[in-house]
Amino acid sequence: MQTSTYRWQMTGTAGLEISMTKIQSNEMQWKMVIQRFNEIGKLVTLRKKEIFAKQGLSMDHIGYVKKGAFKLVYHHQKKEWIKSFLFEGSFLGSIPSILQKKPSTYSIIALEPSEVLVLPSKKFSQLFEIESIYQKFLNQFLTSLYLKKEKRVSEFLLLDAKQRYQNFIDEFFENESRISQIDQAAYLGITNVALSRLKKDSFANNPLPPSNTFH
Repeated sequence: MQTSTYRWQMTGTAGLEISMTKIQSNEMQWKMVIQRFNEIGKLVTLRKKEIFAKQGLSMDHIGYVKKGAFKLVYHHQKKEWIKSFLFEGSFLGSIPSILQKKPSTYSIIALEPSEVLVLPSKKFSQLFEIESIYQKFLNQFLTSLYLKKEKRVSEFLLLDAKQRYQNFIDEFFENESRISQIDQAAYLGITNVALSRLKKDSFANNPLPPSNTFH
């Protein structure tokens, strides 16, 4: 999960000061958690398509992505539905599985060679029992996950495939080339053929500008 962005309404100088204090607090909490992963986490390397967590099994670890890319996948009746994509600076793990000690409902699979700092879930949980700053981080992290989930649900209920594709481009613009077209289609809930048509139509409506040629 990339660093959560919080927008605070600013009214005058006092509002600005409150806003900056909250932003700095969030950044400090984030940095402290990452620092702990660097100090006590185990560096694990994964090959492309290697599984970090498997659907149907309980998770006993959580990771922080130092390098690489992952997809969160639901498997059902030999089909894949992709929940999300995660890149450098994200946390890997099924929080409900860890907190409730239940099997994960999805798999986490590497899209490319990746490096992850891994903590056993017990050590991860102990962080939040020691200091309040870790508890605040966890609350903010869970809130960001909830908001992301709500956004995904509303997209499927309220938007058509074209609008979902545009949102995908907006969100993953910098990393689109790291995601295969098949995985993009699975994320959007459409077929690979339908996605090809969307891309073709999008390019036709927004062609790339001609490159400058010097003679």
